Amino acid sequence: MKNTKKISRTSAAVYIILTLFFLLAPIFFKSRTWLNSFVMIFVSVVGTTSLRTIALSGNMSFAHSAFIGVGAYTAGILGKELGLSIFLSIPLGALAAMLLGLITGWPFARLRSIYFCMGSMFMGVAIIQFISAMKITGGAIGLQKIPSMSKALTGLFKGEVASAFLDKLGLGGVQLSYYFFLLITLLCMVILYRFEHSRIGWTLRALSQSPEVAASIGINERFYRQMSVGIGTFCAGIIGATYAHYSTTLSPNGYSMGNTLWLIMYMMIGGQGNFIGPIIGAILLELINQIPSLLTAMSGRPGVSVEFIAFSRFVGRYSAYTPFLTAVALLIVAYIFPGGLVSIPSLIRESSKRRKERKAVVLAEGGEDDAA
Repeated sequence: MKNTKKISRTSAAVYIILTLFFLLAPIFFKSRTWLNSFVMIFVSVVGTTSLRTIALSGNMSFAHSAFIGVGAYTAGILGKELGLSIFLSIPLGALAAMLLGLITGWPFARLRSIYFCMGSMFMGVAIIQFISAMKITGGAIGLQKIPSMSKALTGLFKGEVASAFLDKLGLGGVQLSYYFFLLITLLCMVILYRFEHSRIGWTLRALSQSPEVAASIGINERFYRQMSVGIGTFCAGIIGATYAHYSTTLSPNGYSMGNTLWLIMYMMIGGQGNFIGPIIGAILLELINQIPSLLTAMSGRPGVSVEFIAFSRFVGRYSAYTPFLTAVALLIVAYIFPGGLVSIPSLIRESSKRRKERKAVVLAEGGEDDAA
């Protein structure tokens, strides 16, 4: 029980620190490049954590990035073609992703392990191909001129008093969009956390351990697997829909199976066995992916040294090798920390406990020799 309390307190402290950091980030990182990088972290965090929710049942979806794209394109089309407000198009995009996830996931609900992976992989490819073939989505070129979230949020503060108040706080359209994105991310984290720690979440864990035993006590395997798919695709859809109005342009290449593989790597490196694992993995690795663009933006500031500019260009030249660095990190974590990065504190505690036990044994043996 003591270990459990320590772990829960540590996790709570990490949650609080991360939340405070991202709340205060626009004060210290004011450039658009930094805020864009943080937004990409939010997308990766929600995408990875919602993917883990589906994986709780023992199955890994290779179509998850495609459902992020479904939410994004649905919200983008509704906003562009029908002129819907972001407060309508974003939840409708999430519902569209969830509905498609439930419909397409029903035939695969009884599949397990590699068979489910193959089925979801083909489904993800089919969804992206369908998006690329439609005229209303912009085809392979992508969807453009999506209504801006920045304009929609600043439009809520039309009065002179409200505008002066925002100016005094230093909150422009970009900052308001950032905080709206952060709010959606926190909302998704609460939903996914409560779902995992509910009776349904524990039932899904039982399914992943032994579907046969779970079925023998009356657990409906298809129903519970569908629930995990529904919650996971809903959160994937809502973060995709939010990003559509933030970026105002979409490309089907941004939601291919390769992006799902990135989410899986984030989850595995961070640690799949703990809720906070995918969050840590997504934040650290997405920051690594954003380093070239961040350095390039920093090198353009006045007063920057020639050496720093040369270094930023050197890193940017080799930024295409970032996936190889992530692969190396994955191999290192797999061999040294099988439980992911979040398992490091527990491994340190166990190592310290073993050293104390060995020391106690040595002292006890020394005492026996003296007595003899």
